[in-house]
Amino acid sequence: MNFKAVLIFSLFAVFFDTAFANTECVWATGKVICQKNQTLVLNTIVELFDLDSPQGMNLKNPLDPDDKVAFTQVDEEDGIFQIEGCASDQDWIPGIKNQPEMYFRVFHFCNKPNGEYKYIWPIFRVFVPTTYDKHIEDPIILDD
Repeated sequence: MNFKAVLIFSLFAVFFDTAFANTECVWATGKVICQKNQTLVLNTIVELFDLDSPQGMNLKNPLDPDDKVAFTQVDEEDGIFQIEGCASDQDWIPGIKNQPEMYFRVFHFCNKPNGEYKYIWPIFRVFVPTTYDKHIEDPIILDD
């Protein structure tokens, strides 16, 4: 194997990966509601994801799946959660930042005793130092 070619490729890969990536962090807070029985929000898991697949589709990108950024568990009946995390996306066109596109996936027990997932669309791009708090005033309703 040509050592010089491997070295050049490795240096290019390291340079490209660090020089053309955009990292953003999220602080988010919200509230989940189960209208049938609010106690069922206990142990709900709220996950923060960076979208890399087409939004709202069941198709997942096998080469670049959505990245789980953070998760938290609801441990109070009021349903309030706080979550924070950071994600990076490649800047495919030099000079144009590719910001992460964030969404929530919620695993809850409001409708089924074994639990189910709910995806919260649309994506959002609200980054630190601003807190994404849309779901305090507009809670996530878990009932069917």
